[in-house]
Amino acid sequence: MARRGPLPPCGGCALATRLALRLTTCIGITMAAEPRLCVFAKAPEPGRVKTRLARHLGAAAACRAHEALVAHVLDRLAGCALTKELWVAGDAGHPQVAVWSQRLGALVRVQPQGDLGDRMHAAVSACCAAGQPALIVGSDLPEIDVPYIERAAAALTAHDLVLGPVEDGGYGLVGLKAPAPLLFRGIAWSTPTVLAETRSRADQLRLSVAELPTTWDVDGINEWRRFLTLDNQAAARSAS
Repeated sequence: MARRGPLPPCGGCALATRLALRLTTCIGITMAAEPRLCVFAKAPEPGRVKTRLARHLGAAAACRAHEALVAHVLDRLAGCALTKELWVAGDAGHPQVAVWSQRLGALVRVQPQGDLGDRMHAAVSACCAAGQPALIVGSDLPEIDVPYIERAAAALTAHDLVLGPVEDGGYGLVGLKAPAPLLFRGIAWSTPTVLAETRSRADQLRLSVAELPTTWDVDGINEWRRFLTLDNQAAARSAS
């Protein structure tokens, strides 16, 4: 969990972010530019994935559950016409990662060290350096689909920031037209305050924000059971 950190003077933050947005537009990222879709996923390593779920299922079963969930999400996003990248935390050389990248039709990128905010900022910066806005989505959102991504991409043409809230108080999707490192700094990740903190930070930075309909993610046993009611094949994969 990242500690909350002090913000620099708000006026300077907002000015720097507005200048970054204007500069990025000048160098080639326009309102009409298609975003790049970055799917964040952890390599399937027992003990390092779905740790809340592991309290109920054990590390090995939780890892199988993680694999089933990621496969489900990638299948739902494979038809997306945007350029796709699979940003992997952990062992990017794991054989399953290659399977996932083929399933999604995506290039594999390695998430850098740091907290979730650092890693999302790196993905946004990489997309913008290539001349495209960024859409980042988690791989544990059972109901995410291509129309949801398309709606996010459309919203990003008219806003600086797009958020896809989840029921537990966080967000499962974030889109940016330009890097905004202060948006991610000092957030108490994996807590029910993530979305509220991010809204407040965006307001301080004077970013225009669009929010998509609320969806849900899988962290604990209740969400896992809810997911299994949607995907019988996932239930079979996780049990094997």
